[in-house]
Amino acid sequence: MRYGYVYAIALNSTGSPQQARGLLERLHQQHPAEPDVLVALVTTARGAGDIPTALLHARELARLYPGNPQIQMLVIDLEKQVSH
Repeated sequence: MRYGYVYAIALNSTGSPQQARGLLERLHQQHPAEPDVLVALVTTARGAGDIPTALLHARELARLYPGNPQIQMLVIDLEKQVSH
């Protein structure tokens, strides 16, 4: 899993964000509770302007870590962006 994650980050950093997101989605299907993959999905979706997908994955993170105030703030921020 780790190599795939690192490869996806490298793809995103070198200008292949769609490939990176596809790989991250596959990794997420295989490892649904992996926080690094979820954070990367939120980040890449947000960077692509796909706020609804970023919000979807941020909510998944919030379910995994319900007491994390940073994740809660991220969800609130993304919800505001979706509602505008």
